[in-house]
Amino acid sequence: MTMPCSSSNLSPSFNAFLFATVCDGRDEAPISVISALARLDLDPWSEAAVLASMPAAGAAERLSSLLARVADGDAALPDRETTAARLVRLLPKPGRTDVKPGAGTADVLGSPYIQSLGVMWLIILAFMALSAWVAPPPAGGGRGSASIPAATSAR
Repeated sequence: MTMPCSSSNLSPSFNAFLFATVCDGRDEAPISVISALARLDLDPWSEAAVLASMPAAGAAERLSSLLARVADGDAALPDRETTAARLVRLLPKPGRTDVKPGAGTADVLGSPYIQSLGVMWLIILAFMALSAWVAPPPAGGGRGSASIPAATSAR
């Protein structure tokens, strides 16, 4: 099963939260928020955007319930609520992130930068078409003017 990933949600404002350590895993390798959410087949950036848009208490409660599904037992994550509250404090404050939950390609295509690139390419294509229409034909009479020797038949 693959998790959906929206490239428009890849905001660096979530990095402190996503790459924070949740707990140590069974093999003593730390489990980060991004790896915990990926284990649940959730898009980490989309989930971070949803949590950032919620009040802190609600976000901590939701994150705590998600962490409960990932934890390797009580020894690995003894106090989920405290851990979730600590992690939620790393989220960007509402209104300080440029990414909304569920942002899609329509938001990206509507950006002024992308629109100006589109206008630039239209101008370039228009100049190319105009130059092809106005340019004189190549020397030698253009296409198809090269003489082709006639086939002679043997009688």
